[in-house]
Amino acid sequence: MFSIDDFAQLQFLVGRWRGESADGKPFFEEYDHPGPNLFQSHRYADESFAERTDGSTIAYDNGEVTSTWGEFTWRASSIGADSAVFEPVRAPSRFEWRRVDESTLEAHQRWTAEGKEQQHTIRMTRVIKI
Repeated sequence: MFSIDDFAQLQFLVGRWRGESADGKPFFEEYDHPGPNLFQSHRYADESFAERTDGSTIAYDNGEVTSTWGEFTWRASSIGADSAVFEPVRAPSRFEWRRVDESTLEAHQRWTAEGKEQQHTIRMTRVIKI
């Protein structure tokens, strides 16, 4: 169970970010905090942040924190000032965000494929802090 103050610690995500996907292609994401119970993420087609292509939410409700992206759902297992871990509810992988410093964020995924644990880390660089 988390408090609304625990949830607010996800503020380290807020801003515009540039990263590279596993296939080496750049992507651009923006995280905002439009209300006390909600963080939103939007993915954009390019560095202009003009055309949204995808999005997700992180919501707080009665002590539970869930992340939803399309048909996938995760539940937070830990939240701190510089990191958050989400376990799969209806999703293929576990993920963790970790703030390296004010301008660097890492997203680390873990999943099992063919009986073997797999993992991948994406490093994102802050483009704009909002």
